[in-house]
Order: sequence, then C-alpha cells, then structure tokens
Amino acid sequence: MGKKNKIGVDPSEKRGKWGKPQLSFLNVEFGNVDLQVVKRHLLIIILASLLTKFIVIFATTSVFHSFIDLFDIGFYFEHAIKLVQGQLPYVSYNFDYPILIFIPIIIALIPALIFQNAMAFVYTFQILMVFFDIVTILCIYFIGLKLWNEKTAFYAGLIFSTAFSTAYFVLTKYDAFPTCLLMLAILFTVYDMNKRGYIFSSLGFFTKIFPIIAMPFIVLYNAKTSSLKAEILSAVKIFLLLCVVLILPLAIINPNVIQSYIFVTGGGIGIYVNTATYTLYANLNEVLHLGISSSLISLFMYGVMAVVLLLLLYLSYISEERDPKTLLKVLLCAIFALVFFTKFHSPQYLVWFTPLLALLVADDLVKIIVFYVIQIFAYIEFPLMFGKYYVNLNYSNPVGSADWYLTLLFFTLQYLALLLLVYLIIRPPDGLVKKIRVILSKN
Repeated sequence: MGKKNKIGVDPSEKRGKWGKPQLSFLNVEFGNVDLQVVKRHLLIIILASLLTKFIVIFATTSVFHSFIDLFDIGFYFEHAIKLVQGQLPYVSYNFDYPILIFIPIIIALIPALIFQNAMAFVYTFQILMVFFDIVTILCIYFIGLKLWNEKTAFYAGLIFSTAFSTAYFVLTKYDAFPTCLLMLAILFTVYDMNKRGYIFSSLGFFTKIFPIIAMPFIVLYNAKTSSLKAEILSAVKIFLLLCVVLILPLAIINPNVIQSYIFVTGGGIGIYVNTATYTLYANLNEVLHLGISSSLISLFMYGVMAVVLLLLLYLSYISEERDPKTLLKVLLCAIFALVFFTKFHSPQYLVWFTPLLALLVADDLVKIIVFYVIQIFAYIEFPLMFGKYYVNLNYSNPVGSADWYLTLLFFTLQYLALLLLVYLIIRPPDGLVKKIRVILSKN
C-alpha cells in the first residue's frame, strides 16, 4: 500500500468511484473524498449564501424597517468619478484606502459609464463583493477538508454562508475583498504552497492592510519545515516586489504618498462608542464613578494589544509543532486583538474574522450557538441601533437615561459574548491554551 500524505490520501490511489479525485489548483489528490459529495456540498453552501443575502435585504427593509447602508459604496463611486476627471488618488488628493481597492471600483465603474447610471455601479460593486465572498466560502470548505473531514468542512462553510450580519456587510462594504485575500493566503499555506500564501497575504496589505498581520505567523508556521531565514527572505522579496509595482510609481510622482498611503492609523479620531475601549470606560467611569479617563483606558487597551500580539509571535516562534488548527487559532486571536483593543471601530470588522470563527466552531454545537448569538448582536448594532441609540462618537441618549443604560448593557454583553467565543475556541483540552502550557513547560 502506498504512503499516505498529510490528509490521509494514498497517492497510488488514482481512481475512485468518480474518477481521479484531484483539485488541480491545489495540486492535491483527495483519495478518500467523494468529489460528487464535495460538489453537492459546495452547491448547497453557495446557494445558502445567496439566499441569506436576499433574506437579509428583505428582513432589513421590510421586517425591521431599517436601511441598506450604501454610504461606503457611494464614497467609492465619488472617487471613481474623480478618476474619470483625471484626478489621481494619493497624488492629486489624500485617500485613506490602499490602492487595490480600485480594482472593484474600476470594474464597477464600467457599467455605470455605459448605462450612465450610478445604481449600475452599486449593483456591480455588490455583485463583486458577493463573488469574493463565494471565494472565501470555497477557501473555508477546502481548509475544512484539511483540518477536519467532508462533514465538518460542510458545516463550516454553511455556518459562514448563513452568518446573516456578515452577509449584510458583504453587500454594503468593501471588506469581503481583503478577507477573501486573507483566506486565500491561509488556504495555500495549509496546503504547503508557501509562496502563494505570501503573495495573497501581501496583496491583502494593498487592499485594507489588516491581512498583513497574518504574514509573520505564516512565516513562523512555514519555518517549521524549512528555515526561518529562508521563509523571511521569501516573504520579504514578494512584499517588496509588490511595493515596487504598486507604490513606487506613485511615490516618484509625490514623495508624500508613502506617509499618506500607509500610515493611516486613526490617531486623530476620538474613541468610538461601539468599541470595547469606550464600553470599559463607560462602565468604570459613568457607572462605577472611578474617575478613570478614556485616554488612559485607551492607552491601556493598546498596551494589552501589543502584549497579546507579541505573546502570540513568541509562542509561534518557540513552538515546534506545525499544526494548521493552531495556526488558525493564533490568526483568530491576532485579528481579534486588532479589532477588540483599538479605539475606533466599524461594525464590518466582524467580516475579517468570521471565516476563522466558522472553521473553528464547526465541530461543537455550543460554539455554533454562541457564534449565531454574536451574529444577532452585530446585526442589532448595525443597522438596527445605529442613529437611534448611538453614532460613532456618542450615545444618542443622555448619560444616565434608560436608553443610555440599555445601550451600554448591549455593548457590554456583545463584547462579553465575543470574549466567551474566543475563550471556548482556545480553551478545549486540545486547544491553544493547553498547547501554550506545554510550550512554556518545555522552555
């Protein structure tokens, strides 16, 4: 009998019930997987995703009498028009998004120009985001096959497809694109295609920056079967090449491009009231009257974020194990820390780590239930509560009023639920917490 590879496939088993079970884009043979089942799973998952989005649109407008937020897409359209007028982003004016956002913007602009209709831009942009979301679904399923089996991979894909709050943001924001690139980076990494993983993680940096946080963890993961120096050089070469192609031409025209293009930190923005930072501040200062300033709490939260990220890097470095599940858990903790501890927040940040949540809760009913509780919280936060109970920098009702306390209670419970789910994911006996203890005991 031939030697099996890492996913339990005998390379000598070229034939099966449905012919040769091979996925050419992954260059992997699935000898123990019925491709007909895979096709049926993917069809169901994709249809569930499309159905969820239609239900979200209907329920938001007709049941809850709320709104489909097109503000961001309108903002993208404004900058598409600037391109037509000959203005270059980062050169003619400052622009807060990385350059690859103009891929969907330019594509969506074409039908708008042809039909001379702004709504053609909106619909095309939404279709593009749905497409990227479907690619993310495919990544989830095939990563699930690597981590689990057909059944659990199907559950993971279905959980993500029916994540209704995430679906709302796919239709109204841009985050489906960078999230798709992040998941492609993870997919190729767990299938041992290191360079492709680096390419997509680097490309993610040029869409919304946050996918680059995966790069050091992917490097450390790959270094377990290679050398750290070789992996760092490979990743840096790819990243620098993309910098030369995408940034250098603009920097030659306007040397200030690098500062305005990359270092968009939100330092001048006040503390958003839908953040964990403000929620902690309101509980300590307004409820318990401890007199702690919001700026001090914000500084503390950023300090905790730095400690968490450094600890994750250290544990990834000293760990001798090359386990895809652990990689996903580390990436979830890193991205979650980036979202949880910052002082500004957009509800669509949930999109960034929902695919990782879907993969890591799919094997446990309790975690699945908490996952959907979080989706409920996120959907209530936006669009249902926005405007009536809070806007970015303020609660809408006076301090001490019943609605003010209700708003604070809501955000408190929401962040507790998020912390609970992350805890449940890393706490099980075979989870990240035990691995951390084993690693530290060896060192």
